[in-house]
Amino acid sequence: MNTNPKLFTLVRKIDQSGISGTGRVLDGVIFHTGQVVTCWRTDLNVKDKGIDAYSTMGIYPSYEAFLHVHVKPHPEGANEVVFLCENESESPLVS
Repeated sequence: MNTNPKLFTLVRKIDQSGISGTGRVLDGVIFHTGQVVTCWRTDLNVKDKGIDAYSTMGIYPSYEAFLHVHVKPHPEGANEVVFLCENESESPLVS
């Protein structure tokens, strides 16, 4: 059983709301308990536009709960969850 945290990032290809933007918008981790913690990259994504912004964090009871809130409400293909590798010689895993 692998008990290491699983790191991932959310890439938005389409931003219908105009709030999160496109590209890499969120980083997250799935813990051995199945709980998920996320951090929005808002501060980084608007810095070049001269906008003061702060990143917020979210805590979810499961990966499925995270998907339910941030991925499934958007059109298919609008988001990509990319799992970052534990080992740099491996390729990123896409969900």
